[in-house]
Amino acid sequence: MERPGRLPPLSALRMFEAAARLGSFSRAADELFVTHGAVSHQIRALEEQLGFPLFLRQGRQVNLTPAGEELLASTNAALRQLSDTVATLRRRMNRNRLSVSVMPSFAGRWLAPRIGDFIDRHPGAEVNITATNELTDFSRDAVDVCIRWGPGGYAGVRAEVLMEDEMFPVLSPALAAGRRLDRPADLAGLPLLRSDGEDWVPWFRAAGLDWPEPSAGLMISDSGLVVQAAIEGRGVVLARRSLAALALRAGKLVRPFEIGIPASHTPDSESCRSFDYPAAFESRPRWRYWIVLPERRADTPLLADFLAWLRAEAAADLATPLGPAAAPALNAPPQAPAAG
Repeated sequence: MERPGRLPPLSALRMFEAAARLGSFSRAADELFVTHGAVSHQIRALEEQLGFPLFLRQGRQVNLTPAGEELLASTNAALRQLSDTVATLRRRMNRNRLSVSVMPSFAGRWLAPRIGDFIDRHPGAEVNITATNELTDFSRDAVDVCIRWGPGGYAGVRAEVLMEDEMFPVLSPALAAGRRLDRPADLAGLPLLRSDGEDWVPWFRAAGLDWPEPSAGLMISDSGLVVQAAIEGRGVVLARRSLAALALRAGKLVRPFEIGIPASHTPDSESCRSFDYPAAFESRPRWRYWIVLPERRADTPLLADFLAWLRAEAAADLATPLGPAAAPALNAPPQAPAAG
């Protein structure tokens, strides 16, 4: 094995690679959790050591010189190979450790109630569940697999659909008691809970209602927490099937109508104020649950077992009935129409 030639400090090369790849010293500082000044200082020191410039600086904008372009290609390849090797060694040395990154809503309402079964099957395994909405960088984060909810199209990773989803109204049995709930218009007068990006208007249109998007009442950013609010009798929520299924089967929630819509997400809720259903809704990508894995990393036996268990649990969940629908209270007095 040959001795490597003289190299600049690894820290300087890392900062150069990040700044060159991202095209910004500030974005490189954010990625590496350092200050903008630290990045600028390291790169200037690197240029002085090399004896030639790597960036052309024009105000806040920086562009690579031809030498910088060449150094970026080799530095990026070397750092990626090094990170892959380190990740492989870590996994090889601890094959009984599994790290899963998952959104908080799915972690709390779907995965947590089920994960005990997998742990019971692997009593010697260390299973770490990280509930976060942050994107995972497999080259930096010690994560084996991510479960994400979105439209797909993820680059630089392996991704497969775990589970389809739909959305429909649910409410607590106590709130449904004594109310007529045999048609969608009977929701008038009931508080409609809202979750960020999961608008009511598409379901209204599918149910034949011309109601506007609710603008008052409880708004919760987390989809799992808004389901919990419905369980506590705070109102009716347009819930994802995946997040409401266990509560429906346990009788903590009821589903008054069979009408459901494909799960999707509106980044800007204001876009639904004048929603043109069905054309506008159907043009949006359908959101699904995805298994996301590193592109160039072999699965350990523990990860392979987890993926098989996860797929089986998802298939069983979709195949299991949700429980009886809410029986309409035929003798209940009609409810007052919703205000506004």
